[in-house]
Amino acid sequence: MLGLRLDVSSGNIAWTFLELGQRQRAEEIYKGTKDMYERSGVPYQLLYAMEWEATMAAMDGRLEEAVDMSRRILAKGEELGIREFAVVRTVIVGLRPRIHLGRADRTLQLNVELTPEPNTKLLCLAHLGRNAEVAEMLEQRVLARSGIGSAEDETGAFDDIVSLEAAVLAEHREAADLLLRRLAGSNVYTTRVWTTCTERHLGAAAALLDRPEEARTHYQEAIRVTTEMRFRPELALTRLQLAELLLEHYPDDKADALEHLDFAINEFRDMKMQPSLERAPRHKEILGA
Repeated sequence: MLGLRLDVSSGNIAWTFLELGQRQRAEEIYKGTKDMYERSGVPYQLLYAMEWEATMAAMDGRLEEAVDMSRRILAKGEELGIREFAVVRTVIVGLRPRIHLGRADRTLQLNVELTPEPNTKLLCLAHLGRNAEVAEMLEQRVLARSGIGSAEDETGAFDDIVSLEAAVLAEHREAADLLLRRLAGSNVYTTRVWTTCTERHLGAAAALLDRPEEARTHYQEAIRVTTEMRFRPELALTRLQLAELLLEHYPDDKADALEHLDFAINEFRDMKMQPSLERAPRHKEILGA
């Protein structure tokens, strides 16, 4: 039993390093853990190993591969007799890649069919532009929450990062302001579930709240973090959003904005991130570039 506890602990340590933005260190720790998981034959550990591999594929921009891995997690869970556990991991692991690929509607359908997971529902609704439903959820999750941001508030960082992303997409300024203040300076650069870049969403929230210099600072930090983490989709999205900020508020930095746009467009095209690919070229068309 001691060996098993150490095994699980080392896996958690690897995820913790990833949350702190230290992907290389996380991978070094997880390499031995993954081998132990696969040799153990313990059903839950086998799925955890598959989850890690799917997360790394998504971070590398291998989005179709990550979606396929999420399907295999469900199939393996059914084979091992732990379908309920596998369903949750499947929905979580496949969420971001599917959204990037323009399949938020399919993900929402899967969430309804497989497991009523509220974070997945909220993100899908936000990316589908169903803002009234998003606002209703944010009222309950954020505005009606007692002591938000206080020492007594034990809401998980990943819950609030999801809420922040949804608030920005739905342009819910009050929720975005509360969550920006709660998460700024937290040093949680990503999370194990619904993996993304926190600094990118902080920048987007500051931009929504008409605080361009604060937004620019967060975006620059997001570029640093995502570059070091080799977090390809998030780097491309950050550079797109920074370009949008520069074009709106910093006309003297037009050349930098165009450089960020060119980078993002090429990356979106290569990763087949269709919604983002449709969004980015509009700015170049407006500029006649």
